[in-house]
Amino acid sequence: MKWSIEKSITGGFGIALLVLSLIGGLGYRNITQLVATANWVNHTYRVLEAQEVLLFHIANAEAGQRGYVITGQEEYLEPYYISTNTINDQVDTLQRLTADNPRQQQRLNTLRPLLQQRLDKLQAVLDTRQEQGFTAAQQAIREARGRQVMDAIRRLMDEMTTEENRLLQQRSHQAELATRNTTLVVAISGFLAAALLPIAAITLNRDIRRRKTVELALQESETKLKGWVGELEQRSREIALLGELSDVLQACFTLGEAYAVVAELVQPLFPGMSGALYITSESRNLVEAIASWGPLSLQPIMFDPTDCWALRRGRAYFIDNGDSSLRCQHLHAPWPTQYCCIPLMAQGDALGTLYLAASNKDDFTPTKRLLTGTVAEHIALAFANLKLRESLRNQSIRDPLTNLFNRRYMEESLEREVRRAERNRQPLGIVMLDIDHFKRFNDTFGHEAGDAVLREVGLLIRNSIRASDIACRYGGEELMLLLPDASLEATRQRAEHIREAVSHLSVHYHRQALGMITLSAGVASYPLHGPTGEAVTRMADTALYRAKAAGRDRVMVADETLVASSASPDAE
Repeated sequence: MKWSIEKSITGGFGIALLVLSLIGGLGYRNITQLVATANWVNHTYRVLEAQEVLLFHIANAEAGQRGYVITGQEEYLEPYYISTNTINDQVDTLQRLTADNPRQQQRLNTLRPLLQQRLDKLQAVLDTRQEQGFTAAQQAIREARGRQVMDAIRRLMDEMTTEENRLLQQRSHQAELATRNTTLVVAISGFLAAALLPIAAITLNRDIRRRKTVELALQESETKLKGWVGELEQRSREIALLGELSDVLQACFTLGEAYAVVAELVQPLFPGMSGALYITSESRNLVEAIASWGPLSLQPIMFDPTDCWALRRGRAYFIDNGDSSLRCQHLHAPWPTQYCCIPLMAQGDALGTLYLAASNKDDFTPTKRLLTGTVAEHIALAFANLKLRESLRNQSIRDPLTNLFNRRYMEESLEREVRRAERNRQPLGIVMLDIDHFKRFNDTFGHEAGDAVLREVGLLIRNSIRASDIACRYGGEELMLLLPDASLEATRQRAEHIREAVSHLSVHYHRQALGMITLSAGVASYPLHGPTGEAVTRMADTALYRAKAAGRDRVMVADETLVASSASPDAE
């Protein structure tokens, strides 16, 4: 009996030890599997992070190249060279991290020459900018096929991201399954330890506590990893939206086009926030809203630049409490919970300000604050580029002295307006103007005085015509007007009005009056005085010479009999 009891105790103890050993072995296996799975999950996150860093350096290289091409400033090349030197290293990192995945390795082998091709194109544009200037670089950008290469790069990166997300989902599921199995084994072992062997329970309790600590650590790591993944996804989304913002603004031909689309492009970058974009006027004494969005009430449509702390200081201005007395003076009640003003700086010049308002205190995270500066920089560079483009276009079609259109633009416009007049069956008035005795101003007061006369007469003419009318400096002191949809009588009256206004013009040079200024004008109308714009221009020019011969300071209308005689067979 004693033997039987001892045998039973020994057997029970042995069974308990066997069960506990079995359970311990299962628990150890599950924990090992859980740790291994967590390591794979972490490995996947590292691959995703390396992909995001690679995309960031590509975008940073493009931004640096674009900034240098637009501004010519060497400081933009620093991020460009940093990123281009890092891209190949980052591809090597991805190659090493995905060595266990043949499909990812194949994509990387395809990606590497595409990246090199994109970097070569970026460097070629930089070389063109350094050697031949902005215009040649701009032409090189148009001729390059960088967008197709970049689309191929993004497509490969998207495929890699999709593959890693699939692996992440699979490995996360395995981690969750391993966690559940581990929890079950721990619970069973605790129950058996308490029921079968109090002594073993003490030992097992220590093991359970250790396992629970590991489990909590793994759960904490999983939570952190999920947070990092969320942040990486958010950064990826913001990079994509920034790329779209930059691409669309670069595709705009005028500032008006950019103003019309910028709100729709900026709003997705700051969900839940209200905002507005203000542009500084040419006179620099007014800031006017050109776009707004969001649920909060729009702040003033326009305000003085000194009312904004960001424009005063030339850097971003954040306020975490809308009731603060340090808020900008252009804000009106009700005050936003948080707001910021970011100046749009380009080449040291404040083009305007980006205003953002939040209703929640935690909306302006450190990452969002950095994003506001990046968005403002993209917008400022795009607007500066468009302003430069419009300025260059104006310089190519306008006379720099009078700010009237030049003769080349007039010849193009004459042909266009004649076709439109013929299509709409409407008249087109043409006026040839000549400043009387202009040589006297140059001989008596000097050529700078003559330039002053031309400037004042040009200004008067610009203020005396409609927005649809076209005025140009035809040559020397001779000017020309095109008046679409104007009858012969209306054209004559407009010429007479300008002639009389010029006769009352008082021009001073070096505080000395230059005397009375008069002009003579010849008026003709299409199709009354000719079948082509060139013919009508000759008729207006003939009428101008008649006005000169008749004593100057007068308006003469082209003689219709001359048109009839030139069209008759006898005239030939």
